[in-house]
Amino acid sequence: MSTTEQTSPRDLESGRVALWRLEQFSGLGFDDDQAFVLAESGADIHFVRSLIAANCPHQLALRIAL
Repeated sequence: MSTTEQTSPRDLESGRVALWRLEQFSGLGFDDDQAFVLAESGADIHFVRSLIAANCPHQLALRIAL
């Protein structure tokens, strides 16, 4: 079996969500490492987005969100 055949739809969807979250945090201006940590942590993206919109520094927003 190929890797694609062994990957379940749930795993594919989880991967898509993880990638989307990473892209969203990157788009907010977090560096790659910060965006990855936020995406993997399950941090509330809407909350983080509101912190950034209120001019919260990225490093502080990261600490608050985690």
